[in-house]
Amino acid sequence: MMRRPRLKLAKGTREVFDAESLLEEYLGPRKRGLRYAYPYYDGLVTNSDPDLLCTGDLLAPCLLGVHVDLDRMHTLTALMPLLQRALDRLPPGIELIEADEVTLDLVAALYDPLDDPDVSDRDVKGSLIAKVLHRKRPALVPLFDSKVRIFYQHEDCVPPSPRDGRSWRQYMGLLIRAMQYDLRENAEEFRRLGALVPVAGPPITPLRMLDVVVWMSSAV
Repeated sequence: MMRRPRLKLAKGTREVFDAESLLEEYLGPRKRGLRYAYPYYDGLVTNSDPDLLCTGDLLAPCLLGVHVDLDRMHTLTALMPLLQRALDRLPPGIELIEADEVTLDLVAALYDPLDDPDVSDRDVKGSLIAKVLHRKRPALVPLFDSKVRIFYQHEDCVPPSPRDGRSWRQYMGLLIRAMQYDLRENAEEFRRLGALVPVAGPPITPLRMLDVVVWMSSAV
């Protein structure tokens, strides 16, 4: 029997005792109306090219419960050349757990378009960009939303935003380093949890498992 892993996350400021059951619930079969995004988001086929964004990728966040209406689709389409240039700078085959400081800065820079004063439409947030880009680099670019943001917010992890604010690049720099720390400190446990991924389904990375565990523990 698999030992139930206890994960110390958010740089040790949080503990999750039931990671196995949370992951099993997310990855397992569910009844109509109660289904989670796996395997549909993780297994979605657009252009099958991890280096090239296409308009189909812009709709993938719908499978994570995000409403991409015509106006948001317009904004994402306008941002796509900027996102593609940033994606092109990422080295291939690198996982977040092993990324060096240069690579971490490149991941954070994916969100620069959201800080660009020349971008007129502001109906797209970082969490939506993450849901578009994660499938292109599932071992390097993390998913996040308000639940993940709250989970990681701590003075010893990702401190609250200062009064004068901070850029998306600054925020993501903090978040991805905290997630990298968690992956390194819990590497053996995530290897164990990997045995729960259905053989017949699409594979998921330790980074995606981290997102699932954090999100599910915040949803209960």
